[in-house]
Amino acid sequence: MKRNLAIDYLRSGVTILVVVHHAALAYTTFSHYDPGRYLRSTAPVVDVLRWMPLDLVVGFNDMFFMPLMFLISGLFVTPSLERKGCGRFLLDRTKRLGIPFIVSFMILSPLAFYPSWLLSDAVSRGDFLLDFFDGSNWTPGPAWFLWLLLAFSGVVAGAYRLMPNLMKKVTLSTSSARSLVGIFLAVSLLTTVLPCLFIGPETWTRLWGPFVFQTWRFFLYFAWFVLGVALGAANLELSLSSDNLRPWPLWLVLAILVFVAALLGLRPEQLANMPEWVTRAISATVYSLCCTFTSLAALGLAHSFFRTAWSLADSFTANAYGVYVFHYVFVTWMQFYLLTEPLPAALKFLLTLFVALTASWLLTDLLRKTVAREVL
Repeated sequence: MKRNLAIDYLRSGVTILVVVHHAALAYTTFSHYDPGRYLRSTAPVVDVLRWMPLDLVVGFNDMFFMPLMFLISGLFVTPSLERKGCGRFLLDRTKRLGIPFIVSFMILSPLAFYPSWLLSDAVSRGDFLLDFFDGSNWTPGPAWFLWLLLAFSGVVAGAYRLMPNLMKKVTLSTSSARSLVGIFLAVSLLTTVLPCLFIGPETWTRLWGPFVFQTWRFFLYFAWFVLGVALGAANLELSLSSDNLRPWPLWLVLAILVFVAALLGLRPEQLANMPEWVTRAISATVYSLCCTFTSLAALGLAHSFFRTAWSLADSFTANAYGVYVFHYVFVTWMQFYLLTEPLPAALKFLLTLFVALTASWLLTDLLRKTVAREVL
């Protein structure tokens, strides 16, 4: 299959945003650490030093980066199904997503949360692993994305197996920028506003052990994954053409304006006088607008600027999946190490980001080369 450089580099860019997000959470003003229930804290490690601009980075980032990851992951599902068939596709997906997920929740996640345990009241009782692997506490960390993506892929593969002719007709070929925005915004509103009325925005569902997901965004994630599958079933070069994505600067400005307006207009004292269902509906609408406009702007930006391959960017792209899998361990241990260092929060964040990105990148590259040598 012909390489799509813009999508490749965009995927890598979103991976960097994931690391930025986790590196920042120790230093936002709203982060809190609960020593009595450390796994219920907003982040494994929370510093006493904070930097308010990171609130804006984390808040805006959270509006779009996970739905965009599911969208990108769905783009090449249909071509892969047609090329490999359902059985081979699921086998390859299970290897690529299932094995890293198992490694993550069995090894990497305990390593990442061990510093958090050291800071908690539970350290006096000992038995870290026994407590961590308890069914009601077990967390896979960022790897929750992997098992949910595997489950979504299984659903689509099952539909392809049962209804191959119908699946071939389920394409999303947009004729204009307006139709692209309209489809994505309508899908986002339908899958967020109603669930948000009944489910709290901070609620997570645990099926069993490490199989967890953010409840009110579940339908949004699945819908955006299916949108990616539908776009991939059509001609990507036409559906995500330069003409369709040309207004991306306007979309980015609109997303920022909506985000800023929400920050200024949806203050706690103003929301306190509204019924809860109204505030939830407004919040879901703001989220859908920011998610749609920012994600489509990111696609447009990628197609506008990522036209020439760069060796450094290619190296990161080749290792981006490993960076996603490994980075959280380096993030939490770096934040833990910096707790007692007399440095500004902004510098601690930058150091954490640099170390986590570099170390996980180098580790992934080393593992890939080692495996390649073993195969040869």
